[in-house]
Amino acid sequence: MLDAKLNWGLMMTDQHDEIEVLFAQARAVTPVVSDGLFARIMADAAAADMVRQPRAPVLPQKGWFAGLLAALGGWPALGGLAMATVAGVWIGVAPPTQLTDIAVSLWGGTETVSLSLQDDVFGLEG
Repeated sequence: MLDAKLNWGLMMTDQHDEIEVLFAQARAVTPVVSDGLFARIMADAAAADMVRQPRAPVLPQKGWFAGLLAALGGWPALGGLAMATVAGVWIGVAPPTQLTDIAVSLWGGTETVSLSLQDDVFGLEG
């Protein structure tokens, strides 16, 4: 059985050497393209170049707002952001009673801040 394994290994080595010889012969030959084939390839390339359709021009974005709009996802996303902003301001100015009750239960009380000019906004008086 050992002889069979050794013979198989030698047989594979011989085949490997034969394949290497064939590859070396193939590498030594340089392919030559005939003038007729080269002329047909160039004619096909010229015909394909004439048929090629022009691409649509790429319009540059104008200004920082266009870049911001594209980064946010376009006008539909901007509409959603505007709606969320309006809802947040509305809830902040006139909070529902349930929200006030939750705030009182969590923090123990609510604080109000007046932003009118008649009041002492910065706490400098007294």
